[in-house]
Amino acid sequence: MLADIGNGTMNVMYINECRPTQAKCFTEKYGTNQCMIAVRENLMKLYGVNIDETVLDRVIRTGVADISERYLTAITETADEYVKGIFRRLREHEYDEELMRLYIVGGGSCMIKNFADVNKDRVIINSDICATAKGYELLAERKLRRNGGAV
Repeated sequence: MLADIGNGTMNVMYINECRPTQAKCFTEKYGTNQCMIAVRENLMKLYGVNIDETVLDRVIRTGVADISERYLTAITETADEYVKGIFRRLREHEYDEELMRLYIVGGGSCMIKNFADVNKDRVIINSDICATAKGYELLAERKLRRNGGAV
């Protein structure tokens, strides 16, 4: 299974014998932006603060920031719950760690890396936020070569 976690959506695709299964491709409105919104709402509810987006982004990307422990804990706990939601949605699409590998790409891969407890032998995280674009570029190049340079 491949999960591309972007800013606004998470695209899920089954891959069998190196080929995507078209009937099993799904898009969920569950990207990194929704996590940021959840964190902002929780901080406002708990402490009545509106934290700078660059600080939130740093915590989501790296798991740390130079802020007080109570704010960092609130952010990481919210992000942890959000990542659990990602895996709930994947299981709704029949993800089973024992039956398949999970490949995670996109900007949201950092959330999985920082906030999920996963089997690193079964969940492969590609932190390159351009991985999907590079994959499409590779496919386009192959098609061009096959068609003698014609699109």
